[in-house]
Amino acid sequence: MIVLGIEATAHTFGAGVVESQARTAGAVDMRNTRVLCNEFDRYPSSADGFIPRKLADHHAKVALKVVRAALQKAGVGIRDVDAIAFSQGPGIGACLRIGYVCAKSLSTLNSKPLVPVNHTVAHVEVGKWACNCKDPLVVYVSGGNTQIAAKQKQDGKSYYRVLGETLDVGIGNFLDVVGRKINLSPPDAVGVMKTAQQYCRAQKGKPEYFELPYTVKGMNLAFSGLQTAVLRAHAQNACSVGQLCYSAQETAFAMLVEASERALCHTRKPQVLMVGGVAKNDRLREMYSLMCKEQQTRFEAVPFEYAGDQGAMIAVAGLKNILAKATNKSVEPTQDLRLDSQEITW
Repeated sequence: MIVLGIEATAHTFGAGVVESQARTAGAVDMRNTRVLCNEFDRYPSSADGFIPRKLADHHAKVALKVVRAALQKAGVGIRDVDAIAFSQGPGIGACLRIGYVCAKSLSTLNSKPLVPVNHTVAHVEVGKWACNCKDPLVVYVSGGNTQIAAKQKQDGKSYYRVLGETLDVGIGNFLDVVGRKINLSPPDAVGVMKTAQQYCRAQKGKPEYFELPYTVKGMNLAFSGLQTAVLRAHAQNACSVGQLCYSAQETAFAMLVEASERALCHTRKPQVLMVGGVAKNDRLREMYSLMCKEQQTRFEAVPFEYAGDQGAMIAVAGLKNILAKATNKSVEPTQDLRLDSQEITW
């Protein structure tokens, strides 16, 4: 089976192709699944942030080019594809619509099944597949969201239950705003990470922490107060930019690790799996690795190529939906689709 996955929820338009010999035998077996390609075109970070109209214009412009490149690199034609999966949500409405129109057009013109995919579920499922995790505590860290979840049964059905989440902005959004407002290069979360790393090297491994607000409410988190404090400290020249980036990361990550450790002690899951774009951050991985070592739990972080938004994860999740014979009431884009809204039948 060959599945084409199309991703268009935010700044990235992606197309990925997966091939599988998987079969349904009580449970979906993904061991014989491989990614043939994972092409994408990302709208560049800028001091203006991400404007929905501009993102949609970008996706409409590059969609055909990205899909063609994906099929060519995979060595397959559109007629060889068995199904077309697309990100149904959550995401930016204008971007979701471009991805949906692209996928539906390909589906209709080539008489291929159209498979809507929950974007957040796709992050989890590609991580489970890539890291060979069966039943992990999931830490989803992205620009738009931050959630701690675990698969649990309710009324005889399985769902990813959200045990804790951000009450305001996603951790990636927080870091992006900090990078943009204090004029880092690049002006986003990557700029914050690099500046913090440079500061730590300059301090020879003994960085000084600048006091910032710390907000954990049970297993929920809040980053807006931290964001305000960071920007105020920068405006007042309260400390160096390097110290501020280091302290902002340490505070936000410590909050997340504390909430996750509480969730782990509550669920006693055998693994902790980190997915999403912020899972690329080396310091965050290090902190989780230390926590899991103390808790005698296996820690896995999704490989870099599957951490950010991309089409391969949509194709993998689409394949699982097909094999598990999952049904959807609607294929229309849904901006506020949640991780815990879909029954997990695999």
